[in-house]
Amino acid sequence: MTTSRSAATSSSGDTASGDAPTKRSDATRQALLRAARDEFAEYGLAGARVDRIAEAAGVNKERIYGLFGSKDKLFDVIIVETLQEFMAIVNPLAETDPGRYVAKLFDYHNSNPQLMRLMLWEALHRGDDAHDVDGWRAHHYEAKFERASSQFGVSKEDGGRVLLALCGLSNWNLAVPQTVRMLLGPEAATDKTATRDFMAKFARAAMTSSDLVVRQDIPSDEPAGEPAPVKELTDPVDRAAERLRTAQLAVDAAREQLADALRAANAEGAGANQLARQVSGTLSRPVVLKLLAD
Repeated sequence: MTTSRSAATSSSGDTASGDAPTKRSDATRQALLRAARDEFAEYGLAGARVDRIAEAAGVNKERIYGLFGSKDKLFDVIIVETLQEFMAIVNPLAETDPGRYVAKLFDYHNSNPQLMRLMLWEALHRGDDAHDVDGWRAHHYEAKFERASSQFGVSKEDGGRVLLALCGLSNWNLAVPQTVRMLLGPEAATDKTATRDFMAKFARAAMTSSDLVVRQDIPSDEPAGEPAPVKELTDPVDRAAERLRTAQLAVDAAREQLADALRAANAEGAGANQLARQVSGTLSRPVVLKLLAD
């Protein structure tokens, strides 16, 4: 019996010690990602130094190469993870009002400038060569393009350019503060709320009156009082795409509800780490912590 208990104790100890390296590895990876994001946002791809990242994360730089392979590949991972965090927090695909869309993007980038800095550094170093990780970025932008038509009531041909215009309204003035200061003057340049509100109103007005918008009151060839027939989706691809769009809307709404529930639970005393464990597999721990911090 003594031998059996000893064996059981030994087995339990082995299991616990087996879990510990995994937890340490996860913690190390997260520390490296945080340090790398700060470094790349500050210095760009060319100026960032692996030894500074390693020092900030408390590891040796060989560990970085072991986990990510190279500085370039680490930068690719940082871009994708920062974009994923942005999507989880802002949930832009769910917003159908162009004014609120611009305002939400403005607020996020004003409070979290690292994503914009990373994207600008990438453009400076790589031009239009956007590296991808497991195809996530390609899928991300394809989903945004596909969603734009129904999201803002524009043709599919104009969807991408509409997104570029709205992102420009929300982001560009934050990317070039020196230009904002010269155009508006020192005092007005610091009034971010006024700029945000103007850009939101401008977006809403432009989309309301624009010829790009598929408006419901545009005259058609149909006789008055007879609505245009609803196009039946007979093509399997069209039907599947429509089901996916519907599912994405449901996911976006559920994600927003989850974020609200997390904030409410945290306000009532639930710890951030506890909540992160509860939603493990749905939202990553950094995203949960970011949601609760905002």
